[in-house]
Amino acid sequence: MADTSWTRNIRTIYVRGPNWVGDFVMATGAFERLRRGFPEARIVLGARPHLRRLLSGTDWFDDFLPTPPARGLRGLWAQVREVRALGCELAVVLPNSPETGLVPFLARVPRRLGYRQGRPGLMNLGLTAPRNRGLFERRGPRRVPEPMTDYYAKLLDLLGIPRVDRETLLGVTDDERAAIEAWRAERGLRDRRLVLLTAGAAYGASKLWEPDKFAELARRIEKIPGHAAVFLAGPAEVEMAESLATAADCVAATQPVLPLNELKALVEASVAMVTTDTGPRHISVALEKPTVCLIGPTDPRYTNYSLDRTTLIRKDLECSPCQRKVCPLGHQDCMKSITVEEVELALRRALPSTG
Repeated sequence: MADTSWTRNIRTIYVRGPNWVGDFVMATGAFERLRRGFPEARIVLGARPHLRRLLSGTDWFDDFLPTPPARGLRGLWAQVREVRALGCELAVVLPNSPETGLVPFLARVPRRLGYRQGRPGLMNLGLTAPRNRGLFERRGPRRVPEPMTDYYAKLLDLLGIPRVDRETLLGVTDDERAAIEAWRAERGLRDRRLVLLTAGAAYGASKLWEPDKFAELARRIEKIPGHAAVFLAGPAEVEMAESLATAADCVAATQPVLPLNELKALVEASVAMVTTDTGPRHISVALEKPTVCLIGPTDPRYTNYSLDRTTLIRKDLECSPCQRKVCPLGHQDCMKSITVEEVELALRRALPSTG
């Protein structure tokens, strides 16, 4: 077993968080583990600014460094200067990009923990993920897929700190709960059991289920006594969500789009979610809600965690998983072959009893 006695001298840690909502939520178990493992250390998170709202209701970090995409050398050096000023003994870099590894390297952080593929000189403490070797794996990703929760956990094992019980977890504040209670009252949803629907996917069009099927599912949910369907939306998905809500005569969470902290509170107040393989799926799982996830082109091995709370609906086609943002064959059978009937059945089985 590697010597981890050096960790006793750690006073300040820089953590570079993932860039996507889903990956960020799948890193929350790692965040909790770092805080428990280093209760007296100053821990600073670097992440995209909008992700900060996901941290409300938690005490994992002492400070936050916004890390917008670097705009050339000037943007990169601005991040380097900020990290160097922290005086860290350790950097934990969760994304795999060369840029995220370069920042703590140039900031002269003495120990830099991260996956080494593509940046072996930048990470002086870490792992190299197993790579695909088989002939039939060539169309897929180069590393062997595994749940991102496990991927991050294996990295932190090198610090010799105990693992935590929960793979993902999020907090919600009383102010956020109050805001959502007011939001529900304004829309006549205070006494309804909310089923949240996520029809969009920032990853790309290949993840989308057919709009008419989502609208039909919402109509069927509205017919379940005491229940209401609510379409969620990110800033780029407002038109889609409102169109689907109009077609189904239900509510869209737009005007305004809910920020991520209030989205957490809405998820907490719901009874279930039906979603494509996108960020809100992971928020739902972290808040221990029954979740029905429709998976098409993406490899489920990246997200096969907490399956006691998640129902995956996926067609095992010869061409999937292709990991493409747009279907290379043009017909997107992996999503089109998912029927409204099977999604409704999975949802009804997942809904908590009203008895």
